[in-house]
Amino acid sequence: MKRNKNISPVLKRIVKHSYLLLLIPVFASNAEDRPGLLLNGAISAQYNDNVLNNVSEISDTAIVVEPEVKYFGLVGKHKFILSYDGKFANYTKDSDLSFNEHKLAASALLDHSHKLSSEFKLNFDKKIETPGSTNSSTQSLEDFNKLENKSAIAKLYYGQKSSIGQIVLGYKYSERTYTNNQQSFRDVGKSQFDATFFYRVAPKTRVIFYASTEDFKYKDQLLANGISFNQSSTNNLYLAGIEWEATAKSTGTFRLGYQNKDYDDERLNDISGLSYMLDLVWKPNPNTQIKLGADRQSTESAQINEGGFLSTSYSIELSHELTARTQLKAKIMKDNDDIVFSSGSANRTDKRNTLELGANHSLRDWIDINLSYKYQEKTSDIDAFNYKSNIINLSLETTF
Repeated sequence: MKRNKNISPVLKRIVKHSYLLLLIPVFASNAEDRPGLLLNGAISAQYNDNVLNNVSEISDTAIVVEPEVKYFGLVGKHKFILSYDGKFANYTKDSDLSFNEHKLAASALLDHSHKLSSEFKLNFDKKIETPGSTNSSTQSLEDFNKLENKSAIAKLYYGQKSSIGQIVLGYKYSERTYTNNQQSFRDVGKSQFDATFFYRVAPKTRVIFYASTEDFKYKDQLLANGISFNQSSTNNLYLAGIEWEATAKSTGTFRLGYQNKDYDDERLNDISGLSYMLDLVWKPNPNTQIKLGADRQSTESAQINEGGFLSTSYSIELSHELTARTQLKAKIMKDNDDIVFSSGSANRTDKRNTLELGANHSLRDWIDINLSYKYQEKTSDIDAFNYKSNIINLSLETTF
């Protein structure tokens, strides 16, 4: 029988009820600390010809308002940040699809000494799930899946980024809770410990050694045939890589290593193998920027009777400044999900392709107008998981 770890009830209560903890030092800042309040927002009209990404292909137009509030405070060398991001979407034809999203965050960056610093974050996120972004079918979907995320993060830094060596230790506890569409079987608590060691081998180059362990805890689920099911697991990740800023034209991070996901339920297939991450920025000239991204990691399943799977993604993004006020953007993303079932049913591969095109123009120093187009397509070995959609968005955004 595999181990069955329990998350401390005391720790759960701390995460659920301590979101005001970091507000005290922020609001205690006096005028001498020169705190700043930043207010921004955006309003947009968005047309989507397949809102729920399923066979019904419901088309609709949404008016979206996105306020943003950020408060920055200083107490000596310590920094405190409090932020709120909202999203209020109202659909013109089907008001039942309308939704609100809220994201609250509080963080503290504490400078203890020349060598020692720490960071603490508390987050609350109430949002919707993009239809078709998981391994679950959207064909019976009539409304967005809605969920809440809560998390607490603590990091300890020994050494600075400019040091020969730097050690970063981290802990994160998070809870994800679904509130509709009978998705409660996906509710999960996760504890993560990680350690990173950076060693400088050149003035602008550091090698990286990273290790983490994640403990996913789900509740027991009772299937229709009376058999219980639990998706709890432990995921270990070991990576080595390099971080560079070789010239003004190129910066990036690349990590490569091994991952192992071990399920408590022996009926589920464990996952192990290659894992990697690439984040590269290249500026061939002052007006053009190219970003390359790649990622391979295990992903949690959105189906009640199946375990996770390996997901691989690649992206390339191009931005170019036509003038001092006008910028063009293009992005291509490809995602592959290799889904191996443990119940004897046929395995499958899901592929998602996304194309984004956009133009941004600064009307004034404080306000931009954006026009964008997004094409999404998902293809699978099983037709029930296929969809296509086109999204056109026009928005005004402040940039204070």
